[in-house]
Amino acid sequence: MPNLFSFKRGKKRQSGLVSIHVSESGVAIASSHGANASKLAFAELFSGTPDIAAPSITASLDKANLTGMRCSLVLSGGEYQLLLVEAPEVPANEMKEALLWRVKDLIQYPTDDAVLDYFELPEDAFRGRGQMLYVVVAQRSMVEKRIAWVESLGLTPAYVDIPEMALLNLVEEVCDNEAGTAVLYLDDKSSFLNILSGSSLYLTRALASGSPAALESTVLDLQRSMDYFESQIGKPPCVRILLLPLQVGETALMRELRENLGADVQSFDLADSIASEISLTIELQQHCLLAIAGALRVETRSKG
Repeated sequence: MPNLFSFKRGKKRQSGLVSIHVSESGVAIASSHGANASKLAFAELFSGTPDIAAPSITASLDKANLTGMRCSLVLSGGEYQLLLVEAPEVPANEMKEALLWRVKDLIQYPTDDAVLDYFELPEDAFRGRGQMLYVVVAQRSMVEKRIAWVESLGLTPAYVDIPEMALLNLVEEVCDNEAGTAVLYLDDKSSFLNILSGSSLYLTRALASGSPAALESTVLDLQRSMDYFESQIGKPPCVRILLLPLQVGETALMRELRENLGADVQSFDLADSIASEISLTIELQQHCLLAIAGALRVETRSKG
């Protein structure tokens, strides 16, 4: 059984990892290998639900010699909750239990059917206020069902991740300046914003939508988050906005962000930032981005 959630991050990649992300578009699968597993070796979108796509996925994994590999499962929006809460004053070994008690009224299922983990923010994110934590909680029965499905594909489950954290595998190295970088992930159903400084995540929040119809709302949400990052957290202003997945040309959102926020707006192209044995087309990046991010996970141990 994998770590149902595991957000501890290191600087070492393993000898290879398969990543799976299930969305309304289908099942995206990616894998890494090579020295320190820093190279993308495989990425493909399989249409249909997990059960319908399973035979095609199994055949493809076998053909690519990926059967038996360790797997990271990246959940989709709606399959988990991400909550910002004040850290309880308890020993580290009691933290998860205390956090579960703290968020019990915010979830829609019994606490004994909940799986929970958390990740901390940098020490300078609080400016004299109490320490806050991001808590991730999901329904255990749903996660374990998905894990059993991963095992049925001939893979070895190792991690369960969420998009906000998986995306850091792709952008941390290009967000190493002290000045802030806003990373905007766009999806019709579950867009979100990460703000980083010096490669560390300081703020993450879900957005109502990243669709063209919500253009004004997205710009306003980003404006407010960037203002909060500067005025309340006390970090240097965001000088760059990265949009993912790769956009086609100059979009209306990019123009609005550039005109209203005064930051350098870039559409993030994986081909400029990761090593890959396959062609990173726009279509592939748009459908498989989160699976690719999961496959390039930076791990803390030699074994999962």
